[in-house]
Amino acid sequence: MSQEIRFCSSFDGARLAYALSGHGAPLVMSATWLSHLEHQWRSLAWRPWLEHFSGGCTLLRYDLRGTGLSDRSFLNVSLDTWVRDFAAVVDAAGFERFPLLGVCQGGPIAVAYAALHPARVRRPVLYGPHARGMLLRTELQPE
Repeated sequence: MSQEIRFCSSFDGARLAYALSGHGAPLVMSATWLSHLEHQWRSLAWRPWLEHFSGGCTLLRYDLRGTGLSDRSFLNVSLDTWVRDFAAVVDAAGFERFPLLGVCQGGPIAVAYAALHPARVRRPVLYGPHARGMLLRTELQPE
């Protein structure tokens, strides 16, 4: 099994890397912390997951801005930016309606996207997400 890596631009011009693997109905995975499409594909931890999901679906994954093969731009890093980047990747891949897998840090991105675009998300699936990240926790914000 192989993956095809492509690139698209987000709302502010940041270049985002995304990968497609497998054949069949779409399945979209929101990006996790410190992603890298090529390393994740070869990872002993991730490879069984990716092979399983690519076995019956067209799996779409991407690198967050600042990680992997995407631009190293850290300007305006926020949940809103990540959700807009996610939307750009899904649009570039041409997926209209799809199940959405949110793993770890990708969970809040998946939830926020599904809330904004409920007609596009067929089924949200969350695995190990956090409820409130550092950027959303008021007790950790500078005064």
